[in-house]
Formats: sequence, structure tokens, C-alpha cells
Amino acid sequence: MLRFPLAGLLAAAALLAADVWGQTAGGFVASSNQPPKLVVSLCPGEFVGHEQVIRQFIRSGTNQFVFVVPDGLRTQTAPDGSILLTAGDMSYHVCLRIAAPLAANPEIREALQERIAGKYAGATSLEGFTVSVADREGTGFQLRQELPEVGNRLVRILWVPFKAGVMEFALNADAKNATAGRAALDMVLLTFRSNERGRLEIVERSDKS
Repeated sequence: MLRFPLAGLLAAAALLAADVWGQTAGGFVASSNQPPKLVVSLCPGEFVGHEQVIRQFIRSGTNQFVFVVPDGLRTQTAPDGSILLTAGDMSYHVCLRIAAPLAANPEIREALQERIAGKYAGATSLEGFTVSVADREGTGFQLRQELPEVGNRLVRILWVPFKAGVMEFALNADAKNATAGRAALDMVLLTFRSNERGRLEIVERSDKS
């Protein structure tokens, strides 16, 4: 605790509360339905060296997902089922949730831009990107935001359409810890799997992988 000023930790805690627990489905305008509640559970897996792999399982109806929890991150679940992965010093966090059910003709890029405009006031350096997650193409944006008492933040938000709905992967990191935050988000994305095309695949890790 001595390494991190109390005021900074309190500000980070307030940021987490505002950024995660206050989220609603209103940010996705392509569908008026409420997002389905997620059922989540942690499962310890194989050992890689002296570290045990921990996986987060997610279920929404018959839809199932799984990903590897990055080392050192604490997991929490919001009342609506949103999953929060937080660094020990609260310098960054990754949030997963279903933004909304999938509409017939979703305009994901436009809807995501609207959500960013409404949620991240004063955002700068907005950059678009695409990435494949579980064989699905996702649409994302990266931005910078300056917040009082918190400082400069790096935000990366990715929306990926699945049958269960549009899955949101969001990173919010202190600019000084942006590299570690991006590595954690990349771990989640690289290990994320779904059962859309068959049985849920569990890829075990090893010291050689």
C-alpha cells in the first residue's frame, strides 16, 4: 500500500465503480432487448511451472464461453453478470459483458462509436481496429481520456458478435501501465473460446507453449 497513494487508490476504485457497475445495455442501439444475464464460474486447471492456470467459464442459456484469467488479476462479478479482472494495484482492469442481444442487421461500428461518445467525454486519439476472437471478427476502438485525480487513461473497447449477443471486451488502464493492461487483454482475447461451432474447446497450456 505504501507504493500507491491512498488518494490514487480511492480514485481508481471510484473509476471502477463508474466504469463497470453502472453499465447498462443502452450503449448498443441496434437492439432494444435487455442483455441476457451471464452465469460465471472459475475453474483451476493445469500447472505451468509453479503457476496454476485459472479459467473463467461463462454461460448464457445454451451458449458457453471460456478464457484464461491473466496471472495476477483478481476476478469479480457484477449483479448483471459482467466480469471484472483487476490488477492488484488497480492501475488497470479488463471488463467482459454482453452489450446486447444480436440484432438482425447490427451496425456494430456505428453503435460502438455512439457508446464511446456518450461514455468517454473528452476522448482523444480515437483509433479503430479489428481483431479475430474465437473465429469471429471484432470491431474495436482505442482512445485516451484525461480524468481528474486519476490522470491519463488508455481505453480499448472491442465488440464481437456471437449468437448470445455482442460480447464487449474493455480495457481501462493508467497510461503508465498501458503495456501490462494490453498484455492482459490480449491474453483474454487469445484464449477466448465459444461453443458456437461445436463442443467448447479447452486448449491446455504447457511450459513449451
